Amino acid sequence: MANKILEWQAHEFEHREKNSAWYVTLAIIVVLLIGYEVYLRDYFAALTFFIMGAVLWYFSRMIPREITVSITDKGVDVGNLHFPYVTIKKFWIVDRHQNKSLHLETTAYLNSRVIIQLGDQDPETVHSALIQFIPDDHPNRETIAQRLARRLRF
Repeated sequence: MANKILEWQAHEFEHREKNSAWYVTLAIIVVLLIGYEVYLRDYFAALTFFIMGAVLWYFSRMIPREITVSITDKGVDVGNLHFPYVTIKKFWIVDRHQNKSLHLETTAYLNSRVIIQLGDQDPETVHSALIQFIPDDHPNRETIAQRLARRLRF
């Protein structure tokens, strides 16, 4: 049985409200891309852009669930997922733009980076709890994909 060191409630992911202009812009871009590919007679690419647009629309409408995050002496639990310390290479905490998140780099081939929202949890407390078990990566940095997603309000 694992001993809990720290526990908090947080959203699954950072949610950004999107207005109707965002959806209209998405629709215009997708229609233009599809139209261009049809003009080139590349119907597979046109279908691909249609599917990508539909997937973007679907994921943009998702509302994050509230999950429980626990740091134990065995690993990090995020909802129903468990990340043992032996599978976590390093961690870092990003505390920028009214968004506090814990980033884990794991040994997994797919999904090697895990982002956990801190919610109301103090970043220093989380750092103190994790530094006992895994090394930290000092830079307080977001990935390029995260910065782009924030700018696009995704």
